[in-house]
Amino acid sequence: MWISQQMIAAQKTSAAADAARVTGDTSAQGSNDYRQLVFAGPWGIAYQPPNAAQAVVVSTNAGDTCIGTIAEEKGIGPGELLLFSAGGAEIYLKNNGEIEINGQVFAPKEDA
Repeated sequence: MWISQQMIAAQKTSAAADAARVTGDTSAQGSNDYRQLVFAGPWGIAYQPPNAAQAVVVSTNAGDTCIGTIAEEKGIGPGELLLFSAGGAEIYLKNNGEIEINGQVFAPKEDA
């Protein structure tokens, strides 16, 4: 009885997710060594985090899954979106309606 109570208490205090460093195409190292990770994201967006990115890993009934990575500070404002690659390509959607692609700014669409 005491052992089962201790096990239940330990489960209640464990984190729901693990922040793990990506160590390969489908692997990461955190509180566990994760292999054959599946990368989940919004439909239509595929990504492969670079080595050393801090992945957020959760356990699911289909196995361990990376549900994203912890974002680096990029200086964007609330409500803005920045898509970027490790190679430096960027698409920045700004609150003022501008779209910036690799430094080239496109003005917002004029209302007809």
